[in-house]
Amino acid sequence: MDECDSINSENCMLKDACSKLEMDIRELEHETKILKSEKIDVEKKTLVLCEDLNKLKDTLTMKEEAFATDITKLENESLELKQKVESLHVESSKLLVKLKQVESDLNANRHWNRSSHVLNWLNTHYNRGKRGLGFVTNRTVYPVNRKYVGLPENIVCFHCGKTGHYRYACPIKRYAMERNLVYVK
Repeated sequence: MDECDSINSENCMLKDACSKLEMDIRELEHETKILKSEKIDVEKKTLVLCEDLNKLKDTLTMKEEAFATDITKLENESLELKQKVESLHVESSKLLVKLKQVESDLNANRHWNRSSHVLNWLNTHYNRGKRGLGFVTNRTVYPVNRKYVGLPENIVCFHCGKTGHYRYACPIKRYAMERNLVYVK
């Protein structure tokens, strides 16, 4: 009997061990089902992530191409702008030279316009049946010992009627001409 008892006890122990093993197998099967479902979820997520990654790669390549074309366009535009700036710089230097020339001409003309000597010359050389403004005929030089001597008291101005000066040197006429020049300006 001892053998039977020992066999029974062993059998019980083995049954207990089998039941434990069966429980462990069930738990393992359940865990494998859970792991399989989690694996499927992870695979789905990886597929979604791969698709997103591919989309991002496509958009990145498109943006890189767009940036590359934009960069080349900007480089071309900057070169064109540099050329325009250089041409404008050259043109402005030419214009500055012309401006200096015009200013010097203007200053020279102002000098001639303000000069009373020039105004007197213009007033005395108006057109008296001559060829043009400023045309001066050579006056005949009379000998020093001429018969008639013109004294300032004998000279009569045909503009104002006073004695002592000629019409081209008349101060009243000169004053009137200066007033007219100021009025015209």
